[in-house]
Amino acid sequence: MPFVLAGLVTLANVAKPVTVDDTAYLLFARHIRSHPTDPYGFALFWWAQPEPAMEVLCPPVVPYWLAVGITLFGEHVGLLKLWLFPFVLLLAWALNALLVRFARGMEGVALPVLMLSPAVLPALNLMLDVPALALALVSVELFIRAAGRGPGLAALAGCVAGLAMQTKYSAFVTPAVIAWYGITHRRVLPAVCAVFAAVALFAGWELLLVAKYGRSHFAFHASSSGGGGLSAFVESKFALLAPLGGYLGCLAVGSGLLALSALRISRLWITGAAAVWCLGFGLLATLPRRCTVVPNLNLVSAYWQLSGLIWLMAGAGCLGVLLFRVRTGLGVRVNRGALFLAGWLLIELAAAIGLTPFPAARRVIGVSIVLGLVAAHALSRVCRLHPDRLPSRWVVGAGAVAGLLVAAIDTLDAYPEKLCAEEAALRVARARAEEPLSAGQVWYVGHWGFQYYCERAGMRPLIAQQTEARAGDYLVVPEYPPDDPFPRPYAGFDVRHPPEWVADDLGGITVDDLLSAKTVPNYYGGAGPVTGRDHRRLQVRVYRLRTDWVMP
Repeated sequence: MPFVLAGLVTLANVAKPVTVDDTAYLLFARHIRSHPTDPYGFALFWWAQPEPAMEVLCPPVVPYWLAVGITLFGEHVGLLKLWLFPFVLLLAWALNALLVRFARGMEGVALPVLMLSPAVLPALNLMLDVPALALALVSVELFIRAAGRGPGLAALAGCVAGLAMQTKYSAFVTPAVIAWYGITHRRVLPAVCAVFAAVALFAGWELLLVAKYGRSHFAFHASSSGGGGLSAFVESKFALLAPLGGYLGCLAVGSGLLALSALRISRLWITGAAAVWCLGFGLLATLPRRCTVVPNLNLVSAYWQLSGLIWLMAGAGCLGVLLFRVRTGLGVRVNRGALFLAGWLLIELAAAIGLTPFPAARRVIGVSIVLGLVAAHALSRVCRLHPDRLPSRWVVGAGAVAGLLVAAIDTLDAYPEKLCAEEAALRVARARAEEPLSAGQVWYVGHWGFQYYCERAGMRPLIAQQTEARAGDYLVVPEYPPDDPFPRPYAGFDVRHPPEWVADDLGGITVDDLLSAKTVPNYYGGAGPVTGRDHRRLQVRVYRLRTDWVMP
């Protein structure tokens, strides 16, 4: 089953074009392919202007892996996504092994729910989150196996944890999880060996960067994310609680349904909860945004946040059943596995808040997965005593279908940047064919996947107040909806269109459909994983300059 599920996740990802931060990792991989010993020795256009690579957050593991893929079969996005299959397989193997360890008998139920969940299936892309999660879970499973076998395998587990940390810095939770297992299972010495190996590998890479560039990539980004003092830091974290709960309401739906199934709750109530969730999802996917906003209340945000609260309460209920007894008076059960999973969940929750500069789905992937492990552990214990409590097959189907739906919406919503960029290139080619003397440079404004496909078509980024476009040049500029505070493809500056006496308008390009739901960019950063919209998915306009022009 792990191999089949990993294959399904990988193949589903192939259908999606380059989106959001994929572009940055491809730029790093392209450079590393040519300069493997100089990963940060270049500048790349990111956000508003070219920046030193050291100042763009990108730990090395995934870019180096993608660079090997580019070396083997070129920069073909579909093949590079297939190249990520080993990470997905590691994730499926580690999850299956952990389920067998903590929830024997439930792996056939929980593994599809977790692998096909909205926390994994839409999140793979060419990004860091799923590979980091895979390495983190592998390191935890290896350490558990190593705990009674001496320091050698424990050190190997620590090295894998170090790789996870150099895949994405949020994997800093991994040494803490290993240490917690060592404490709860009285394996402190192997835990010390593993944590030391993880820190040594991580620090060794950073010291190499200091020797080469004079500064550490991690230290630079850790220092740049601070500021404002302790009170400002705490205040900013409180502001993250509601939106992160909202993301959990979508990503953890399968885990939450499993947790409800483990509790003494009527199946009718569980079915009702699932039906209400599905109804809410269907409404927000089809209704325009204006229909889900009332004075002082965004119904979509409230829906996601209430869902997240329910899933968390169900997980807490499972832990309460596992750790406490009440029939003969309140007491503590001796259940090391449940105690370890409870601490792991708390570590993930603390990291989701403490290490998060802004809310995004990627921040709660770990929470969603560990919540699923908690639910599966509780189910395995309950089903041993009460076989009739085995969850209905539709629970597995509901969790998997939720992931497939979010992934389908995300795939649909990733195409506008690609389609608009390619159509703009065709429109410029036709204009050049009609005006042979007008063969100027083509400039684009935008970011994320739009940047990748524009540059692949030979366009160059236009930088406000810096780039001087010449007469005869072409401009490809997005038309942002007036009410969207975080429009796509975000440029990082106030976008202005050239006035009519400066440029000829060659027409607009629009990509749209009847489905209201969108995930770009809100699944990757915003206030909710799936929201409605009141505007077209993407509009861009193509211009040919009559005179020289600098965007103000």
